[in-house]
Amino acid sequence: MRTYNGLVHLNGNLMVAIDFETTGDTAGYHEIIQIGVVPLDADLHPNKELRPFYHNIAPKYPERANREALVIHGLNLADLMLNAPSNEKVADLLVEWFEALDLPVGKKLTPMAHNWAFESSFGKAWLGTKLFDHIFHFHPRDSMTFALSLKDKAAFAGEPAPFNYVGLKYLCKHFGIVNETPHDALSDALAEAEVYRALVHVDLF
Repeated sequence: MRTYNGLVHLNGNLMVAIDFETTGDTAGYHEIIQIGVVPLDADLHPNKELRPFYHNIAPKYPERANREALVIHGLNLADLMLNAPSNEKVADLLVEWFEALDLPVGKKLTPMAHNWAFESSFGKAWLGTKLFDHIFHFHPRDSMTFALSLKDKAAFAGEPAPFNYVGLKYLCKHFGIVNETPHDALSDALAEAEVYRALVHVDLF
């Protein structure tokens, strides 16, 4: 069993930045077609000891895809159906990747995302609640809700809002973070980690 360089209060769980690209907004109807999971170290930078988990996924129901979602991330469904593994295969690969981390018994991945409510709803629809909860800890970090909380804190103190919006694109721009390929799951996961790290260091007063 192994523990990794991470925040002490994670108690042996491993923080990961995670992002999904999907065929639409409705979990259970629309599907995940790309996943990026990036292990993080104690400084919330990518853990250089560990490879990210990054895969395209062939959709089962391409006819359900929302055209607007496809325009945003630019993934080609025909290409995915021809060349990407099935969601069952990628689920198996994710489990293999997780088990290869050899975390202590009972330890999990602590997820960090931007809008975890959205991401987790798709993750549970894909993996099933039991497997999802086996892999991912129930104390997620969310850069979007973190940003909203900082705005609330400023409001209660009678201070101006530290930023006007809480979308990933806006926060990246606000903090000078370069997202190399927006709406690519791996690139967004990396950007989310950098945004969260920047939010931790925000000094409101």
